[in-house]
Amino acid sequence: MKDIKTLSLAFAYTGCFLGAGFVSGQELWQFFAAFGNAGYLGFLMATVLFVFFGIVLLRITQMTGIEDLDRLIVPWDIPWLRRMAGGITALFLLGVVIIMTAGVGAMLSQLFSLPTWIGDALFVLLITLMALTGVAGMVNAFSALVPLLVIAALLFAVAAFGTYGTGAVFRLTNQNTNPLMPNWFIASLTYVAYNILGAIGIITPLGKRVRQRRTIYAGISLGGVLLLGVAGSVLASLAVCPSAAEAELPMVALGSSLHPALGRIYGILLLLGMFCNALGSLVGLLFYLEQKRPALQNRRPYILAASALLIWGGSLGGFGQLVGTLFPIFGYISILFLLGLLLRYVRCRRDAKIPT
Repeated sequence: MKDIKTLSLAFAYTGCFLGAGFVSGQELWQFFAAFGNAGYLGFLMATVLFVFFGIVLLRITQMTGIEDLDRLIVPWDIPWLRRMAGGITALFLLGVVIIMTAGVGAMLSQLFSLPTWIGDALFVLLITLMALTGVAGMVNAFSALVPLLVIAALLFAVAAFGTYGTGAVFRLTNQNTNPLMPNWFIASLTYVAYNILGAIGIITPLGKRVRQRRTIYAGISLGGVLLLGVAGSVLASLAVCPSAAEAELPMVALGSSLHPALGRIYGILLLLGMFCNALGSLVGLLFYLEQKRPALQNRRPYILAASALLIWGGSLGGFGQLVGTLFPIFGYISILFLLGLLLRYVRCRRDAKIPT
């Protein structure tokens, strides 16, 4: 695979997060808009943390060549702790794929009245077959699809403002009822933590393919700007049409309220985003498993078949319920991993005497 340049890195990093929950508006509404106008401040803080930890992660892999997930997030040589951390990360990657699959089922049901279990099964089959494309295919997919998703979010915001006006953009009220997220600060912190945990398995293999330090800084920073643009567009769009936020896929509901065809168009774009996110997480999961057990490389079809059954069964739990429960729990666990990642970075700089 060729060296990764600034734009490709920005799109790859952004693509790690533009999955079912983010682009659909479900995650953003639960983690940010539910806290009223403070939600905007929450995502601004989240963006800064995304950029910071993205740079930290890639600088560690660039300086040390470490690609093992457990060694990255556990800086101490404690085998049982590293096994536990790696296992939790692998479980979370599996959970992300499950939630993406549930999102596809919800979308197909919302747009085409297709039973969710059928939609989930078709999507699982597709990503399972495509999981053999590897890291290069993932980066190419992100580079092609992320710009479309960013532009779509901006255009839909303009359309929403033209239809519903802009008066309600900063009139969000605090409607949070989730005990796992008592305030916007905790919600923002846990949001970043679980997203970074999911991105580690996807981004780590790219670290050694980024040769220059400035590419990391520019690419990750641009990725943060793209995330901020999409999130701001989605939150503002739903603020002016709060009835859409009650749907499992709020932005699809918003598009449908503007025009039925727009709902379907956004649904297709969302499907592409969910595909990229699910594929990236599944590739990251396989990368970790084969890294720990090299013999599994010859048994990938069996691993994928077993994973497909787990993913399909788990996805039947429902998209909105999974987002509101699984993500916050993993968010709290992931905060500890972020601290470990930060400590690893400090040690790398100290030992290697390499500037930031």
